[in-house]
Amino acid sequence: MLDIYLTDLNQRIQFKDYPAEHPVKFVLNFKKIFPSVMELLLPVLPDDEDLEHMTWESTQADFDIFKQLLSEWACIELRLHAMAHYKNKAFADQLVKKAQAKRKALKQQHSNLNQVSLDYVFMHEVHAQLDAELIDLGEKFYLPVLRQNWRGLVDSSVLILKS
Repeated sequence: MLDIYLTDLNQRIQFKDYPAEHPVKFVLNFKKIFPSVMELLLPVLPDDEDLEHMTWESTQADFDIFKQLLSEWACIELRLHAMAHYKNKAFADQLVKKAQAKRKALKQQHSNLNQVSLDYVFMHEVHAQLDAELIDLGEKFYLPVLRQNWRGLVDSSVLILKS
């Protein structure tokens, strides 16, 4: 469970809706996928430095973005799992690596983009590649859903990114 203090609401909440047993390990691993996580959830070490009692700080808006990242990653994992069965795991892994390269290239080209926008670019690219591959199976395009889910969370110019 993540014990989170929402600084703008002066409220503590407990968040349990994540796919892991150890919250600190989960957040550290999730930040490898979405670097913005460390901007959205700030760790607060307890006085005894026991990581089992670690708490987090966030604002309501940043916490909502974190939850949206979790939701989108669950969708990506399902689609990648389907791709691994349709083609193979190496092919699915390659899609993710291509999307990471796109995020890195865009970061170099557009230094003004914040980390959340770059994480959106990563998700956009993964879904674009999956859409292109899975359309042969009759799967619907997911990109319009992704754009709708992230409307208001990232700049509109980032939402209409062309792959």
